[in-house]
Amino acid sequence: MISARLMRMFPHAGGDGLEDWGEIPPADLESGSPRQRGRYSFNAPDIGLSAGVWDCTAFEGKMGPYSVDEFMILLEGSVTVAEANGRVTRIEAGESFIIPRGLDCAWKQEGYVRKIFVIYENPAAPVPKKPAADHVIKLDIGAKLTPCDGPDPAILNGPEPRCAEHMAYTDASGQLSIGLWSATPYDRKATPFGRYELMHFLEGQVELHDGGTSGQAFQAGETIFVPKGVPLGWRNTSDVKKIFVILMPNQ
Repeated sequence: MISARLMRMFPHAGGDGLEDWGEIPPADLESGSPRQRGRYSFNAPDIGLSAGVWDCTAFEGKMGPYSVDEFMILLEGSVTVAEANGRVTRIEAGESFIIPRGLDCAWKQEGYVRKIFVIYENPAAPVPKKPAADHVIKLDIGAKLTPCDGPDPAILNGPEPRCAEHMAYTDASGQLSIGLWSATPYDRKATPFGRYELMHFLEGQVELHDGGTSGQAFQAGETIFVPKGVPLGWRNTSDVKKIFVILMPNQ
């Protein structure tokens, strides 16, 4: 069933059902005795990719290279990320942001924080001395989108949509990409999904299906994770816009 393969992130985004992930090691802390909880919606250590929900009490981490590429949607609380060069970025609830792998920075939260995360730790490469981006990236959901290619016409049930995108980040390996995407209405046949993707819908509504008679509807404010290989069809009857976090592994 498609419902068993598409992970709707928000059942655990309210904090219900999160598991105790223990204390953050004191060696990683500047101050605080935080307790963290979490739950994976997807976890594949062999390719270095995970996605889920995390929450934690107040703490300040030590300055150092960030060990992973991480995309986050802050659901509750606020975070300050200070960089070794003096730049400081504050993130509030409702905002999305990216910390590039290798960025020399320190995480600080003065109270409780809850977030959705996608983490990619390229298993084939060490932490880079120079990160793919030299600062924390806040995703600007109002950024201008430029026209881009749409789905293969051979898998469409009807006319081609007009699509547009804004690329906010690509990791050093070129396998991880993060940005915004929009499309006018279209209907796509169910075919094996060719990538791993988190989708956070900003506008419109989409029905995702496996080619059968029923599907799942997702609307603005909802977040899902789609694993590679899942049979996936798409129908939207009005314009749709989403944040995407895509991994297309080389292997």
